[in-house]
Amino acid sequence: MKEKIRALLVQARHDPLDALRMALEEQSIAIFTARNCAEAALALWSDRPPHLVFTEIQLADGNWSDVLALAGKASAPVNVIVVAPFVDISFYVQAIECGAFDFIVPPLSDPELLHVVRNAAENALSRRQKHDAVFPGSLLAAS
Repeated sequence: MKEKIRALLVQARHDPLDALRMALEEQSIAIFTARNCAEAALALWSDRPPHLVFTEIQLADGNWSDVLALAGKASAPVNVIVVAPFVDISFYVQAIECGAFDFIVPPLSDPELLHVVRNAAENALSRRQKHDAVFPGSLLAAS
């Protein structure tokens, strides 16, 4: 059975990622939310962390780079996608250089979003298989 993809939306305000949430749900992706870095850490460090994290650039207790740092300590490989309110090439380059899997600016067309999600999910699944091969007794290997 193929593993169901889980995504964490880290958003300080209620509405910025709502369209993204609906588009991901249409792809049968399980969605969870966090309002800040502290809540994101709980999800990322759980025994079943999300495969994907979509984060706003600014949060109440940190920012996108803090979410990247938290994802780097997750209990299994996770890909972070930074969601920005506008196109900024230098910020895009910075986010990618810091370890973000991708950088998006809504609204995205369905094919664009599907492409980003598919690539990020396949990469996370592949990295998790390698992780499980190295750490066969891990909690993730049993899921």
